[in-house]
Amino acid sequence: MIRTRAGVRAGDQLGERYATASLPRRGTPWRQARWCALDFELTGLDPRVDEVISFGAIPIEDGRVVLAEAVRGLARPAAEIGESAIRVHGIRAADLARAPLLADAIDPLIAVLSGRVLVCHFASVERAFLTRALAQRGLRMRGPIVDTEVLGKVWLHDRDGGLRAHLGLGELAAALGLPAEYPHDALADALSTAQAFVALASHLDARHRETVGSLARAGRRLESLRVFNPR
Repeated sequence: MIRTRAGVRAGDQLGERYATASLPRRGTPWRQARWCALDFELTGLDPRVDEVISFGAIPIEDGRVVLAEAVRGLARPAAEIGESAIRVHGIRAADLARAPLLADAIDPLIAVLSGRVLVCHFASVERAFLTRALAQRGLRMRGPIVDTEVLGKVWLHDRDGGLRAHLGLGELAAALGLPAEYPHDALADALSTAQAFVALASHLDARHRETVGSLARAGRRLESLRVFNPR
């Protein structure tokens, strides 16, 4: 397979743009950086065997959610969707019969992610599946991921004391006083994630200046808090 010097397939202009786009520097104040909130709906949680069947992504610029530039899409899985997954997100095989395979479906996702720092809730899940999806296009994931669950736990500790063992997206949105979106819909969850991120970054920035790097390293803050808040 012919690849360009950026490592992507020859002729893949979206892949080339993703691979070479400048990302915000770690010291960039968070409101000056370009972000993108992402959510996947999946056939399961094991990236070795499960698949992405739906995605939603929403840009964030100047500390504001840019809903007009949101993207969403469906992807046809290679394997059957289990009943347990259907009960979670309501997406059936019939809904995906005419959808492209993921490698072709993610063109709009690759475009909106280019040059942006990724924001997810429970980021380890999206990281694993996005890494695999990009690899199918000959791409490597770039930049850090900011996890709104981690930011939420840090903020709630500052507000209330104590640490949460688990913080769901709906629970976080309620704590922040944000409107409830339809759960387990990729675009709705991406919107909730984007709104939560803006609110959390604003709250945390009011205490001390937040940058791309400081938000990406929030997991270290959380680990430090755990030392002083043993279960």
